Amino acid sequence: MSLLVVGALSSLTAASTYALMNTESTNVLNTASSGTLTLSNTVNSGSACFSYGAGSTGNTNPGCDALFTSATLNYPGTPVTAKVKIKDDGSLDVGTLSIAMSPCAVAATPGAPAPGGGNPCDAAGDNFALQETDSSWNPTFCWYPDYSAGACTVSAGTLNYFSTNAPPANPYNLSLGYPSGPVHAATRYFQVIVQLPTGASNTLQGEAAVFTLNWHIET
Repeated sequence: MSLLVVGALSSLTAASTYALMNTESTNVLNTASSGTLTLSNTVNSGSACFSYGAGSTGNTNPGCDALFTSATLNYPGTPVTAKVKIKDDGSLDVGTLSIAMSPCAVAATPGAPAPGGGNPCDAAGDNFALQETDSSWNPTFCWYPDYSAGACTVSAGTLNYFSTNAPPANPYNLSLGYPSGPVHAATRYFQVIVQLPTGASNTLQGEAAVFTLNWHIET
């Protein structure tokens, strides 16, 4: 009888010991962070304008510096050039950079005594070109109108054609290469060129072409 009781107690004790055996490990403070896709836009020697800066909505800033102002007077046959630096200011590489233009509008040149009444936005109006360069502003590729290596040829009717066919509603109308970045922290360099045709008529005197350029990036 005593032996049977001892054996029964031993069995109960062993079962209890097995139930207390366990182990675990814990991964703490797990954080899934997203990268940023932002750009800066610098015109000539001005300050950088950031897509997330003052006045921006949803990482879109509509208030960057003008490329040309009413003080930049345009003469027949003489190109006027603005330099633009587009930098990937975020942590993600840019997959696609593209550009769009708002419809061109006509305005009188401030101070012009007698505007000619012509339309610099029509097919006989201003010429337009988009030139990519190296960091020293030497031409490397003409994105419009030539779409070829080297310097752009300024051609007739190009402002009218571009403003008509590359609206902001579809920023992919002129893709500036894929995948061509810039990668994060890198910069691409562009020159925007406008020119009154060499044989511009007197109707274009005192008339201004007003347009907006949108630079658009995606991963």
